[in-house]
Amino acid sequence: MSWFWAVLAALAAAYAWRQHVLRVRAQDELDRLSVRGESMRRVLEHLDEGALLLSQSGEVVYANAAALHLLGARQEAHDGPPTLEKLTSSRPILDAVAGHRGGTERRVVTTQAGGREPFALELTVAPAGLDRRLLVLRDVRESATVERKRRDFVANASHELKTPIAALIGMLDLMDLVSDEKRAELMERSRRNALSLAQMTEDLLGIARAEDPDWRPHPRKISVADAVEEVIASVEQSAEDKGLGLELEIAERPFELMVDETSLKTVVRNLVQNAINYTPSGKVMVRVERGDGLGARIEVEDTGPGIDPEILPRIFERFFRGDPAHSRATGGTGLGLSIVRNLVNRMGGRIAVDSRFGEGALFRVELPEQPMQPLPGSVVPGNRQ
Repeated sequence: MSWFWAVLAALAAAYAWRQHVLRVRAQDELDRLSVRGESMRRVLEHLDEGALLLSQSGEVVYANAAALHLLGARQEAHDGPPTLEKLTSSRPILDAVAGHRGGTERRVVTTQAGGREPFALELTVAPAGLDRRLLVLRDVRESATVERKRRDFVANASHELKTPIAALIGMLDLMDLVSDEKRAELMERSRRNALSLAQMTEDLLGIARAEDPDWRPHPRKISVADAVEEVIASVEQSAEDKGLGLELEIAERPFELMVDETSLKTVVRNLVQNAINYTPSGKVMVRVERGDGLGARIEVEDTGPGIDPEILPRIFERFFRGDPAHSRATGGTGLGLSIVRNLVNRMGGRIAVDSRFGEGALFRVELPEQPMQPLPGSVVPGNRQ
């Protein structure tokens, strides 16, 4: 019978070895799952969106830092197995989770979680395995602001386009009902309204390009002096028609700079034309120089009435006009300075304005020597200073 005990011992040894291998494999798998779980936890902790894993009874199995922040909950409130009600008293959030009936549900609610001012929060509730749900929170305040600005822009643009179009239609309807002398006057007024529409269209395209996140300037080495002189030549007649002097002072020649030529000309033209429009008498002065640590400094100064301190912070807003009646009389669209600011930022530069009410205004544009090295204070899209 010795052979029987030998076989039994061999089987026992094989079984023990098999159990050992299974234990090692199981431990390895647990270690891998633990590493994966820790990696996933680290990923979730770096998300801007809040993520909570909830049991069917409402206990919070896991909540990342963003979730606690959006709920206005203290970190220590998450110690132990808290419920969602302990983390937040926000009724819209609690109702969204309580009303979940399966599948993925998404809604936007307004909440005062954490006792803060009301803000928009996007909630997504979805199944997450057996008897568990995933709650994702996303702060959509910025998206709501962008959407509001978009609606305002469309409304303003529609209004600004409607005014000259309505006037144009009205004058055309009168053409066959008036004398030849009046007809000539209506034709001239129609021409001015058509030009206003053309300018509005050009400015709308300009602001769209300047604010397009996918658009980038195309800098190349150009003569700044030649570019500015070309712009001055294009607006000289406008200044002469108002009896204004138009002076240009260039500190040095040759004056070359790596810059987007079209953007530079647009900036200078809008600033000079704006100065001409708002200066009833006197002159407009344009100065171009290097400046310490700069690629170029361009100043446009006028002898106009200046800018009221109360509206000074708003002059770069789209469609903003300090004097709407004056702007329409001169063909202004309210987009010129907004285009200027956006293009200056895109070129890595900065813009400032000095003005005393009743004493004229001075706009100062500063551009970097190298396009890829924005000046301090420049707000370049996608680049946080």
